[in-house]
Amino acid sequence: MTKRIFIILFTLIAVFSSHAQRRFWEFGGMLGASNYVGDINSMFYKGNDAKEWNQFESSFDFYNAHFLGGLVARYNYNPRWSIRFGLMFSQISGDDKHFDNDRNLSFYSNIQEFSSTVEFNFLDYRTGSLHHRITPYIFAGIGLFHFNPKTTIKDYNSNDMLTIKLHDMHTEGQTFYNDKGNYSLWQVSIPFGLGAKFSLNKYVCIGIEWGFRKTFTDYIDDISSQYVGRRQMLNNVNENAANVADRTHELEGKENIYHKEGEMRGNPTTDDWYNFFGVTITSRISNGNKKCLKGQ
Repeated sequence: MTKRIFIILFTLIAVFSSHAQRRFWEFGGMLGASNYVGDINSMFYKGNDAKEWNQFESSFDFYNAHFLGGLVARYNYNPRWSIRFGLMFSQISGDDKHFDNDRNLSFYSNIQEFSSTVEFNFLDYRTGSLHHRITPYIFAGIGLFHFNPKTTIKDYNSNDMLTIKLHDMHTEGQTFYNDKGNYSLWQVSIPFGLGAKFSLNKYVCIGIEWGFRKTFTDYIDDISSQYVGRRQMLNNVNENAANVADRTHELEGKENIYHKEGEMRGNPTTDDWYNFFGVTITSRISNGNKKCLKGQ
């Protein structure tokens, strides 16, 4: 799957590059923020029916926003259509303590994403034009991203804080409790969203946008379905795995509480999302066309 995605994306780059003499490219960057949408949210704590959970609505909770940075290449095919390639870097996180949820799970993960999206401008737009210098737009495409959820726990022997890679802990019994293999840390996403861009001068375009990422995994936060019994975790993995899989016992007054095998740990009916929002700044690269843009 990963190889196929890269082949498709680089084929698109090659096809559009062959027309570069007739169109033009812009290169630049994006700065902004990201946030995560998944099983650590207020809906879980309220105990709502899993079928009623709406990940899109949770996209508007910005308590866990993190800095975003990246590189952008935009190929302007005509005043209405563009194709854009992006390489983005950020972090996402979630913590049950934000919602006073005594499940007490938490995670953080770096995100690296490569995406290819098509932009449709609602108005004719051309960087450097005096008459077509601003437009709202929508975009959609395909992306490939890497994540690796981690958390921190206290080592009860040394009192030091340990960083634990949750993927390696098989916290819901992946590979030994059920027929599922462990989840992949490389996944496909569907980026889509909206924005607006403005031609600042002859060469520079400034944009602002909000993009949602629909994914096809429920394990960005390492939470999806049911608890595995503590004894199962100890026998098949190790003590650290047992401690991060069920963390209610860390709370004051609940030191001896552990969830039973099969109790609900997450919501398996919805996949996780993440969002990018921020400002793009790109610079037009001349393609040798000397035609004046003043009247365009």
